[in-house]
Amino acid sequence: MSGKTLHFRMDIIALLHEIADNALPKNMGILFQPLNMFRNKLIELGQLAVEINDPRLLKWCCEVGLFSCVDPDSDDYDPDVFEKLQKLIDEMKTGQQA
Repeated sequence: MSGKTLHFRMDIIALLHEIADNALPKNMGILFQPLNMFRNKLIELGQLAVEINDPRLLKWCCEVGLFSCVDPDSDDYDPDVFEKLQKLIDEMKTGQQA
């Protein structure tokens, strides 16, 4: 085994769109607004993660699909992003223990 860790990506934004557009009965349209507000908050979280540059939070944002670098269909896709972030997290832990 090469030592790589298996990572799963969930596209939360697409899931919220799918729920709002296709899963809700037409008479439940009132739920669209809260779902949209939640989506906007997740996007704000992604922006904050970039600002504070915490590798653990960045990795979480990647796992839930907030960044295009984890989307294989995106031009800026980076298949090694999880390994790079894990390396930063490990270095951060090592620095804290010293």
